[in-house]
Amino acid sequence: MKIKSLILAFPVLCLACSSPSSTSDPANQVDASPIVAKRPTGVTALTVDFNYDEPCNILGEEYVRSTFNLGETTELEEVHEHNGCEFAWAGNKILVSFGGSKPYSSIYLAEYMFDKMYQAKPANVMTKPVEEAARDSTISGPETAGTNAESAANATPDAPEHHTTDDDQPQHGGITAATPPLTKRAVSMGHYEAVSNVGDKAVWDATTGAMHVLYNNHVINVTVETKDKSEVRKERAQSLVEVLIDRISENEYTRRL
Repeated sequence: MKIKSLILAFPVLCLACSSPSSTSDPANQVDASPIVAKRPTGVTALTVDFNYDEPCNILGEEYVRSTFNLGETTELEEVHEHNGCEFAWAGNKILVSFGGSKPYSSIYLAEYMFDKMYQAKPANVMTKPVEEAARDSTISGPETAGTNAESAANATPDAPEHHTTDDDQPQHGGITAATPPLTKRAVSMGHYEAVSNVGDKAVWDATTGAMHVLYNNHVINVTVETKDKSEVRKERAQSLVEVLIDRISENEYTRRL
């Protein structure tokens, strides 16, 4: 009797096993975005997983119209090119581009390229092999200060040092020097004029009406070709750069691959 009961109950058990579970269970949502799983919250500030969207799409036509006081009746032509894009109207032109098709892999590499192009830094400064250069402070940032635990166990302790009030770094109470900035300040060189308080560093070229800006691992280029005076063009280029920086800081600059 027991064997017969088990045989009769077996189809019922199979039916219960094969019945679909509730679709309200989040674990059953198999169409969840793989991008969300790939990108945890808070780690997209320096992402290089995505290409840049068209710069003109990031900037937006409304910001160009407001910056240059263009009415709705003014025809604004938008042209996309392989190295950027432009807004054109009545013989005037705005060109916007980035340093490449996607952000640089680090802020140090972005600064190296920025300095090479706009700070007259020689291209042969990186003479080490790629593996060594990646560990060098010029690419990977400053080396850590280290701790006493890193010294050999049998090392003879150094004699106590005598510090004066002229020391650059406090030597008491556990106070350490302020963390140095990740990038060096831009300097005026040749026809490039250093611009302060824009991104991490910026320069202005009055001859071409171009402003070049380093921000995190991005290089932003905005050129204003209008009949305005140089100072006016510089101010308007800076306004457009600041809009792009805001969009980048809000992660609104990428095109999904």
